[in-house]
Amino acid sequence: MNIKRLIFWAALFCALLGYVLVLQKDAPRKENTPDAQLVKVFSFPAESIEKIELRIGTQTAKLVRKKTGWESDSPAHTGITQDTFESLLSTIEGLIKIEVVSEGTKDLRQYGLENPGSSIALYRAGDVNPVILDIGSDTPTGVSMYAMLQGSNEVIQVGTLLRFSIKSFLNMQTPALSR
Repeated sequence: MNIKRLIFWAALFCALLGYVLVLQKDAPRKENTPDAQLVKVFSFPAESIEKIELRIGTQTAKLVRKKTGWESDSPAHTGITQDTFESLLSTIEGLIKIEVVSEGTKDLRQYGLENPGSSIALYRAGDVNPVILDIGSDTPTGVSMYAMLQGSNEVIQVGTLLRFSIKSFLNMQTPALSR
């Protein structure tokens, strides 16, 4: 091994290390603040919801809040636990706008929202008209799907967990009826 070469590379390394340390000392630091705030699709509290209507294709369910908890109008859903109702409500209430895809678009067909196959209608205490979220097709990545609140001009992306939760709920039946 050549000692001159070793000394040359060690000196070069030390010079570069000193250069980096001096420049990094004065470099501005990035704050750990989130770039975007998480915005919920439904801005009202879950406690204000008195009735929910779910629809995927031809399957529908109506859920009503009673003093004893949530109940379904379907005889097939009579044995579902309150935890299942609360889980579905939590998914709906916690729904986040991943991204606003389009504002004011007239061609909703590209998002599967021209004649949406799925929707959620939320009836709040004191409101005559429900808040309706139309659910369109999946995004090209399949990780999220398009949705739009009726009366809004924004097409948004929401997580596919919502569709999964609704389908799971609609496919649940009491043990006595599923035999």
